[in-house]
Amino acid sequence: MSPAALALLVALLPGVALPAGGVATLPPSGAVPGWEVDGRQMVFNGSELYGHIDGGAEIFFEFGFEQLTLQRYTSSAGQVVVECYRMSDSLAALGIYLGRCGRETPDPGFAERHTAGRYQLVLVRDRYFVIVDNPAGTPALAPALVEFARVVAARLPPSQPLRAFDSLPEAGLVEGSQRLIRGPVALQAIATLGNGDILQLGGTLTAVAGEYGPATSRWALIVVTYPDSATAGKAFHHLVAGLDPEIRPLRTAQQRLVFRDYDNTFGVATLAGARMEIRLHLKQQPPLD
Repeated sequence: MSPAALALLVALLPGVALPAGGVATLPPSGAVPGWEVDGRQMVFNGSELYGHIDGGAEIFFEFGFEQLTLQRYTSSAGQVVVECYRMSDSLAALGIYLGRCGRETPDPGFAERHTAGRYQLVLVRDRYFVIVDNPAGTPALAPALVEFARVVAARLPPSQPLRAFDSLPEAGLVEGSQRLIRGPVALQAIATLGNGDILQLGGTLTAVAGEYGPATSRWALIVVTYPDSATAGKAFHHLVAGLDPEIRPLRTAQQRLVFRDYDNTFGVATLAGARMEIRLHLKQQPPLD
């Protein structure tokens, strides 16, 4: 068996260690000057991710996880760990990134979309979400995180323009508040509307969300565009029927739902053709008619 075929066979085994260079994505020794590979690359496929992430894998599977490649590096300055998550598509990778990056603090010397901190740098490129980790939190390693990110990004396919957020109104949108939703885990970070797949995304549709207004009266908007008006109508009625018990409906119509949330803020869901909009955390009650 050829070395390439053997590497491919081994890569299919659960949580397997690959020889250095067995996966082309991550850089070899010396790609970042002064840094050497420490041990073998680890590859986690599918549900094997549960063995690596304790309690945080669900969001990856919800968006569409395929494979994680992990490699440790050492130098006289310390240790860096690179984790490269291959997702099912570019929106999946972006959804994970937006949920993890917090307020973006990019390094001015690195053009890829990313956020850099003392303990790690996270970036997104094409369908890949990458974490460059500084386990010890050594401040002097901050430049090395950027160098690793630059080398890894150059080995990945280029990102293509995404138009996912075109459906969010630009006026009043809080910068950095955009989020993607493909299921209940991501939705839970914004609102508790009901159990299960309350928006009927089915693991294939992607809802978009953003925040609006000043800090003292901030509210959220979720927009879902369904394949057609019939599918959107079924999703709207599923939302109405499956509302969380802590939510009190105030007015229910064929294409409009007004409710009071558990925190005494208000919300309104409206249906227009194939599009459903949900406004949340409103301080003032919307008109009932």
